[in-house]
Amino acid sequence: MELEELEPSMLIGPQQDVETVECWADRNGISPGMARAWASRGVIPTVKLGKRRMVNSAMLRHWLLEQEWTA
Repeated sequence: MELEELEPSMLIGPQQDVETVECWADRNGISPGMARAWASRGVIPTVKLGKRRMVNSAMLRHWLLEQEWTA
C-alpha cells in the first residue's frame, strides 16, 4: 500500500505546508492508521513539532513534482 492509493481528486483543495497526520489523512481520503503507517515507514515526509508528528506537505508536493519531471 503506497501513495498510488491516494485519490488524485482529493489532493486538490486547501493545503497547509505542515499538518497533523490525522488531518492529512482525512483531507486525502485515507484512514489515519494508514497515514500513521506511511509516516513511520517514511513513505510520506514528516517532521516532529513538540510531541506531534506532522506531515510536511510542502516536501511531499516537491517530491511529487520531481517524479513528474523524471517520468
